Amino acid sequence: MVRSAAQAVQYPLEEGAFNLHLDIEPGLPPVNADGDAIEQAVVNLLDNAMKYSGGGREIELRLRCDGNDAVICVRDRGIGIAPEEQSRIFEKFYRAPLADRRHVPGTGLGLALVDHVVKAHRGRVAVESELGHGSTFSILLPLGVNA
Repeated sequence: MVRSAAQAVQYPLEEGAFNLHLDIEPGLPPVNADGDAIEQAVVNLLDNAMKYSGGGREIELRLRCDGNDAVICVRDRGIGIAPEEQSRIFEKFYRAPLADRRHVPGTGLGLALVDHVVKAHRGRVAVESELGHGSTFSILLPLGVNA
């Protein structure tokens, strides 16, 4: 799912001169999940990383195991999200206010879709962000649970 998501955004990554660093921990146990839905969630996170990268052109996509969870992380070094906005970014149609938002296309549904898909898999989404230093979105999916 993670490799497929990285391939799905290969063209826009190249067009935007982004460097995607893919790091997949070897020997991970399988996750029982709807592969297409999780892939689309990861694509949405990668798309946001490109949109809000500012001048940063480095994006990281990692898959690892942490206890009983598979963890997919997308990290950019872009504009970041203000702390007071972070609790609302998963709401439908919500877009954090930006001075130049008119140059960033979107409807405010991407992160709401990510949240919906992940919750349907009994998982959760987390965000860590600092203005001017980028964001890390983490999808945590329980291992060994039927989706």
